[in-house]
Amino acid sequence: MIQDLETWYAFIDQSFKKEETCNTLKKYVKKILLTESPVIFEFTHLSLLLGINKNYLAKIVNKPDIFYHEFSIPKKNGEHRIIHSPNTLLQGVQRWIYLNILSSIKLHENCIGFRKDYNIKHNASKHLNTDVILKMDLKDFFSSIKKRRVISVFRNIGYTRKLSYALASLCCNNNSLPQGAPSSPFLSNIIAKRLDIRLSAFCKKFNLNYTRYADDLTVSGDFISRRMIVYITKIINDEDFIVNENKTRLLYKNNQRIITGISVCSDKLTIPKKKKREIKQSIYFIKKYGLFEHVQRKNISDPIFLERFLGYLYFWKFVEPENKIIETYISLLKKEIKKTSEVYVDLKEKEIQFVGLI
Repeated sequence: MIQDLETWYAFIDQSFKKEETCNTLKKYVKKILLTESPVIFEFTHLSLLLGINKNYLAKIVNKPDIFYHEFSIPKKNGEHRIIHSPNTLLQGVQRWIYLNILSSIKLHENCIGFRKDYNIKHNASKHLNTDVILKMDLKDFFSSIKKRRVISVFRNIGYTRKLSYALASLCCNNNSLPQGAPSSPFLSNIIAKRLDIRLSAFCKKFNLNYTRYADDLTVSGDFISRRMIVYITKIINDEDFIVNENKTRLLYKNNQRIITGISVCSDKLTIPKKKKREIKQSIYFIKKYGLFEHVQRKNISDPIFLERFLGYLYFWKFVEPENKIIETYISLLKKEIKKTSEVYVDLKEKEIQFVGLI
């Protein structure tokens, strides 16, 4: 794609005779290039850039719902999260839009989730050594972001109304951002930027820390009053988001304080004490009885218990890299997994031999 302004100007001068048309197109190109986005003149041009037949692309724009697969995954609270997963073609289109158009847009510094070089440790570390923590959750985060707001993102880049509508339609389903599309996380961060600006300014005024990790908002400091929570809620509502009041928590030093799965109760990041106790207890019984018998004794029916357990040990190592005991736990579990695999293979071989005899 051509990204040089002078090259575009020369191309426009060669392609169009009318000075008025040339000037209009040059202004259009200049505005888009200032945002480091690709120049796209109209729908046919977009279809050529994507390598998709114009009529087929129009079908996706007009009826996006038929290009999604819907399923649900269970939440910790027993409810289910609805996922709308785009098919392979649409997923590729959305990834192209993210990489070529959206990824160069600057986000607010206090927006932590869904962005390169940021992780949950960055989010939690901003709230260490504070007296009080306010945790808030935005209800139905993705589905609350309507298509009109997505259109505005592309309009602000400089694209035409028709092109902005088409781009937004390729990123939306049922008139809102779908959870499951690769473009949704970054679009939600762009759209929530004004919320981040306003809440950051409010928190700075009262010497408070603020971060947002997707739909999880965290505010911390020496003092947070009920009146402040009311004002924060008002800002959130003003920005067309809804607070999930059931998840609003005001936590003091005597409370268990966990932010995106990480405990901030001490002067350093750790995993929650309850989780540490559970792991140490499991490791003790695995050492004593072996992995297979431990699973039987505890009546564990989770088919990926081993993978989940090992995965959490690596998460613990990520949070507390200096904690040497984690390596011994990981080593022990890997040995037990290997033993279990060998027993399974041996049993399968014997089963095959037995079947051959009948």
